[in-house]
Amino acid sequence: MLNFDFKKSSRKCFESDREFQPSEVFYSALVEVDDSTERRDYGDDHWEGPPDGCIGWWKSRVPEKKEGKVYWAPKNVLLAYFQHVHADANSADVAYVTALLLVQKKILSIGDSEDASILLVHDRQAKETFEVNVPEISPKRLTEIQTELSERLFMDQPIEEGEFEVED
Repeated sequence: MLNFDFKKSSRKCFESDREFQPSEVFYSALVEVDDSTERRDYGDDHWEGPPDGCIGWWKSRVPEKKEGKVYWAPKNVLLAYFQHVHADANSADVAYVTALLLVQKKILSIGDSEDASILLVHDRQAKETFEVNVPEISPKRLTEIQTELSERLFMDQPIEEGEFEVED
């Protein structure tokens, strides 16, 4: 089982570099930039809707300063991110680790494959199956991918129902 080293949001507005305060509303967006993705957090006063290249976004509130539970981005955003990296031939290792994360979160299930170099994962809700290449990943690269996923997809506060969207 994969273990992730969770990192909190930067707690700073991407536009103004202003630090967010406890209880303040902010928006997080996964944005495609060149050949990678990055997470951008925006203060409520700088959010003008999803930025160009947005894969998905969600609304959160900065928690009071205390240790809390680990929360991931909304299920639809996680799936959109997986589909995004799965479609990119240069991100086969990220797609594989993301698929395993989604299996762990019970968002995807593992199917039967006769080819050991292919991981079949199934989205029961969308009735869609994905063939994911099983790459060789060094321990160092695995740590890099886990860090990348936790920076992009981890939150320390649950989102409110309906406060997220996946871009087409």
